[in-house]
Amino acid sequence: MSKTILVVEDEVVIAMDLQATLLDLGYNVPEIVTSGIEAVQRALALQPDLVLMDIHLQDAVDGIEAAAQIIAALDIPVVYLTAYADEVTVERASHTQPFGYILKPFEARELKANLEIALYKHALEREFKESQQWFFSVLTSISDGVIATDEHGLIKFMNPIAEALTGWTQAEAIGQSAEQVCRFIHTVSRTRIENPLLKAIRGQTSVHLPDNTLLLAKDGRETPVADGASPIRKQTGDAQGAVMVFRDIAEQYRMQMQLEHNALHDSLTQLPNRTLFFDRLQQAVERARRNPAFGFAVMLLDLDRFKVINDTWGHLLGDQLLIDLAPRLEQVTRSTDTVARLGGDEFVILMEDVTDPAIASRTAQRLIQVVSQPVVIEGHEMLINVSIGVVLNSIPYENATDLLRDADIAMYRAKSRGGGCFEMYDSAMHTQARRLMQLEHGLRQAIARAELRLEYQPVVDLVTGQLVSVEALVRWEKPQEGRVTPGQFIPLAEEVGLIADIDQWVMQTACCQLKHWQLEAPIAVSDRPLSLTMGVNVSSKRLCQQNFLASVSDVLKTTQLKGEQLKFEITESVLIENVQRVSDIFQQLKDWGIQICLDDFGTGYSSLSYLHRLPIDIVKIDRSFIREIDTDSEKFEIVRAMMNLCQSLGKPVIAEGIETVAQRDILRELGCEYGQGYLFAYPTEALYIYPLLGTRLPRPEASE
Repeated sequence: MSKTILVVEDEVVIAMDLQATLLDLGYNVPEIVTSGIEAVQRALALQPDLVLMDIHLQDAVDGIEAAAQIIAALDIPVVYLTAYADEVTVERASHTQPFGYILKPFEARELKANLEIALYKHALEREFKESQQWFFSVLTSISDGVIATDEHGLIKFMNPIAEALTGWTQAEAIGQSAEQVCRFIHTVSRTRIENPLLKAIRGQTSVHLPDNTLLLAKDGRETPVADGASPIRKQTGDAQGAVMVFRDIAEQYRMQMQLEHNALHDSLTQLPNRTLFFDRLQQAVERARRNPAFGFAVMLLDLDRFKVINDTWGHLLGDQLLIDLAPRLEQVTRSTDTVARLGGDEFVILMEDVTDPAIASRTAQRLIQVVSQPVVIEGHEMLINVSIGVVLNSIPYENATDLLRDADIAMYRAKSRGGGCFEMYDSAMHTQARRLMQLEHGLRQAIARAELRLEYQPVVDLVTGQLVSVEALVRWEKPQEGRVTPGQFIPLAEEVGLIADIDQWVMQTACCQLKHWQLEAPIAVSDRPLSLTMGVNVSSKRLCQQNFLASVSDVLKTTQLKGEQLKFEITESVLIENVQRVSDIFQQLKDWGIQICLDDFGTGYSSLSYLHRLPIDIVKIDRSFIREIDTDSEKFEIVRAMMNLCQSLGKPVIAEGIETVAQRDILRELGCEYGQGYLFAYPTEALYIYPLLGTRLPRPEASE
């Protein structure tokens, strides 16, 4: 099929000669155009295979401009006709990327050769562009990221997936180093991985990304990726660049992790299974062998009478019970511990970095408590206990199996005692654990058997010596064993959850006693009723219980006391746990007239801030500052600073632990209003407070 050529020539004679020659050569020449404007119009209408364009047209639009417009609108090759051309004209023409130049006058053979070359070259370029577009469409539509570079490792191409994964647009990335655009690190070690594009160029060979590779995006996102890069070779075999194909394997990675998780975790509770636990336990054994200072504990747990639950309610409910218990066990332990299910109703815990048996004992006791809490499943309330065997590595072990064997022995010892308890395998630790358990058991019995009692220590006006209040102090007298110090049983009560019950008993008993004093005490000289405040210590656990305010209200009603006659002494630990909750409670107490006393002031790091933030009425300076106020200038300055602060805030001060007249006199001079200590009175039973009511305590000056 003959090619159609549009001839643009304003010299009629040359144009007609061209037309005749082209027709003789077998081309189709439908018409001759003499102006640039008309050339553009006819080219758009005819869409010829080639335009033979005279550079010098005597028209507002010359041949070069006309050619530029045609090329912009149509994919048509242009060959220029010219008799002469200066450098400026040639430079202009070159920007239109012509397919050749034919000089006037022309020869038919030369004309045909130039036209055929132009048509062939255009066909090749069109084929190349189509192939290029085809490859571009493929590369932009595949689901993998594709990046190509030149021989220097500078980016030349990125497809949309590569843009999304790297966070770079192609426009931003072109000309940038592959090392900057594609950063790779190892998932575990976080070390940098050499860029595969640069590695492929340098090594002249294909490379693959190692396992556990993360791609760092421009915005810091991390994506697990796979695959690699290959060099793009010249005909000589040398690399003229590289191409990298990579894909997001996050979903594959997730599935792999899920498979690994399933292999090492119990399918019912999702806790680590026997395989994973034994691996971690063996690692702990080997670590302890290398480092004798490293300690750990193993706890084997077996549910008591679990078979009865299965037989009574069925295995489905039994399985649900095990599922519900798993998070309870994890709640008690630390994030560094391993809680595993060995099978059936057996659980095991590995506590690392534990050398103190008391820590293991407390954890075991908390485990017993959480397991014993009722579980409601499908409307059925189930109560269950657990027996625990505890082993510490204080005795060197060679393997994990021996450790678990001894834990099993200890666990069965616990079962033999009736269950619901734990046993330590090591004899020394076993003795200590038993003592703590006995003390706790005794404390629980002490509450039930009324073995606790109160003593009262007066608080006096430092100027008048008048009794203004008393502080209720709990004491525990064990039958046949004597007194247990508060330092022994109060921390234990806080740990095992008995402190709230003790606090409630103290408040009820102390308020009743105050009411008795009011009814039975002699009327003072002024004939006014007894004016005395009762100070009661309240722990954080009791203060934040939901029924605390209701119980206070009940005590005031049953004892017919006014709120102004009650003072709650709290420590900084109460405030730290939940400032907003405590603030709301304090406000309600103040509405009832109850005073709030900040106890042990100065011993905490943030007590000062609470004086501003919370409605505190009275400040009690800790005895540790008062003890040496008359001999230690530093203690004196600290107390003076505390007094200045409290006075500036309008907070009355009680100094506790006053033992000498000198201490009292210094505190008087500093403006301290109230005092408490052995100088005035020891904690004593209620009976011995009666003589002090409505009278002044003996002045100590006589004994100076």
